[in-house]
Amino acid sequence: MPDFGLDITPRPDLPAVVARWQREISETELHDGYFAILAAADALGCWRWLLDLRRREELATPALTYWMNHDFFPRLVGRYPAPVRIAFLASPLRAQQQASDSSVATISAKSRIEQGYLTALFTDEAAAYQWLAE
Repeated sequence: MPDFGLDITPRPDLPAVVARWQREISETELHDGYFAILAAADALGCWRWLLDLRRREELATPALTYWMNHDFFPRLVGRYPAPVRIAFLASPLRAQQQASDSSVATISAKSRIEQGYLTALFTDEAAAYQWLAE
């Protein structure tokens, strides 16, 4: 089974799906990884996700932003009983870097509850779990 450079751990005790990228990945692996996260979340009926980006470089491209906004995020609308809460976990340095239109910092600032999701960027894992539990 392909791993897309990604370790996905269901955490029914939280409840959350925790996905940690373990290496540098291609844009195709990123797409496949997001669909693997979605499949794991569907299996648990879980709308709380922690995505750990600390071992992965930023894949900031206009094409990726378009894909997230026009292909992936629209799949979340009405999928679960509550909007999907996506906590992006990044290193402090990465979180401080200048945000481009396609950076995780920018994507995480564009939560759209009416479109089925809320996002936030964290540098502290405990704070991310606390936000997911809200």
